[in-house]
Amino acid sequence: MVVFDFILARVVVSVLVAAYLAWEDAKTSFMNERLLLVFVASGAFVDLVFLPQDSWLVVFGVAAAIAAIGFISYKAGQFGGGDVLILLGLHLWLPFSPFVAVPWPFILSVFVASAAMGSIASAVLYAWKLRKEKLPKRKRLLFGLLVVLSLAFLLLPFGLFGVLFYALAVSSSFYFVFRGELLEKVIIQQVKLKDIEDEDVLAMEQIAQSKVKRFSLEKVLTASALQKLKKYARSSRKTTVPIYKNLPRFGPYILAGLLACLAVGDVIWFLMGL
Repeated sequence: MVVFDFILARVVVSVLVAAYLAWEDAKTSFMNERLLLVFVASGAFVDLVFLPQDSWLVVFGVAAAIAAIGFISYKAGQFGGGDVLILLGLHLWLPFSPFVAVPWPFILSVFVASAAMGSIASAVLYAWKLRKEKLPKRKRLLFGLLVVLSLAFLLLPFGLFGVLFYALAVSSSFYFVFRGELLEKVIIQQVKLKDIEDEDVLAMEQIAQSKVKRFSLEKVLTASALQKLKKYARSSRKTTVPIYKNLPRFGPYILAGLLACLAVGDVIWFLMGL
């Protein structure tokens, strides 16, 4: 087991920074970029100073993998830039599980816990919003069936692992069955150009591919990508464009996943023992 120097300080710093960024993300959908960069840089510095050199390859190798996978996911519009940086910072500040010896990086357990919580909670939120929309009769029946199934765990003799697996199965079924309706009625909105925010995600599938190629449109609307989008809008005489507006804000789930892992030692290790 790797023994950390200043382990409690590492944990406290990680929780405080994650808590602030989660609050900021929930309130504004943005995270403080300077704080994120300082969090990542200071974590790398602490590791270089206090971790033995034979740990560097693993720690910084995993960090490089997080950065690479995160960048690809960010460019594809599947993950926010702030989310990638906070995960990277958490890995550098807590590269190994602080309380139990496990053979995988601690951030893997944090991500698994965060993703599971986010999937379940977002399914509940989306279902609540979708209930107001007009659906075909067949889809209304399926919606009612999934609601009944989502409550069935209260009557079934499931343990904690069973409840989590069941909730993930129901939420995944909900996303699969109602993907089209969620995109059309809940997630994608027509937004005026002046109301687009930095790093909003463009619903490129609702724009003719010939236009996408002609104007080199990008999914994540950074400053340069927004300029290309404005040229497209002027040329096509569009006053609004389709944007993925109601996407989950992952910061609070990262905090929840971190706290869950700290509470039980490591979520994956804990579930394997059930």
